[in-house]
Amino acid sequence: MLIPSELQLFFWVLGSLLAANVSMMAFFVLFATLSESKLKGVIRRIILELDALADKIENSEKRNRAIQQINETLGWKKFVIPSILIGWVTDMEVAAIRKMQQSIDSSNRTATRQVTLTELKQLALQSKNTLWSAANSMNRDVKLYLHWSGDHYGQFFDDYHINIDQDGSIHVTTNDFSQTKSHTYKRNTASIGICLACCYGATTDNVGSEPPTAMQIESMSQVIAVLCKALDLTVDIYRVMTHAEAANNLDGLNPSYESNGYPDGKYGPGFSWERWDLWYIPGVAKGEGGNVLRGKAIWYQYNGVGL
Repeated sequence: MLIPSELQLFFWVLGSLLAANVSMMAFFVLFATLSESKLKGVIRRIILELDALADKIENSEKRNRAIQQINETLGWKKFVIPSILIGWVTDMEVAAIRKMQQSIDSSNRTATRQVTLTELKQLALQSKNTLWSAANSMNRDVKLYLHWSGDHYGQFFDDYHINIDQDGSIHVTTNDFSQTKSHTYKRNTASIGICLACCYGATTDNVGSEPPTAMQIESMSQVIAVLCKALDLTVDIYRVMTHAEAANNLDGLNPSYESNGYPDGKYGPGFSWERWDLWYIPGVAKGEGGNVLRGKAIWYQYNGVGL
């Protein structure tokens, strides 16, 4: 029995749509795995931005966000490129990124070493021209970003150029302060990350069992005074910011937090408490941590520190 022409047309159209869909999926996988393709670059950028912004959420939620953003960014509907396929490609790229991160040769990094304020000044002066060149290329000044580690005293991290221990001792992870390190979301170029080694177990209402010590606060203020003097920076919120203030976007840089689900481009303690380093310190009201540190730094400059 012959198949009616209408039915033949239906099957032909259906077959064509299926073939086009399979071809689309094949092209997606191909270009998502080519080392130099723009698609691979888009996927990797989304994954790295989620790593930087949402490092305290579950990996499954990161994965779901990545799938959603890839779908939205590329403009493909789920019935064209199924989420399961995007998830598979995302998992492969995450695995590749993790392998690359793990393979970084630690011998290429300068070992953490303790320095004096005088040595710190010399390191800043050596890095000054390169820092300002990078800052000028972005049409902004060199910046200092202030953090706490959220971990134990004596535990230092390579994400920061400078770590300050509970006794106020200063430890650097590099001899080149123009080296870009991953300390502050979308603000790492031409900036120096300074971190207090403290605040293990901290919450938004309690700075934890290992809070910032008085010596750490004074030492950080002195470090700010020295660096600002050496780098020709005024000590103000536009050039010296706590991580909490940066997260609240108080410098007006607005680095597209909204693309990661945060309204009005903000995700700090004034909004969702995602990042709140030094929003307050022992004995200081919430929101005043940065003001206290900058005020102390200015006092130290007036009294000769950093000259």
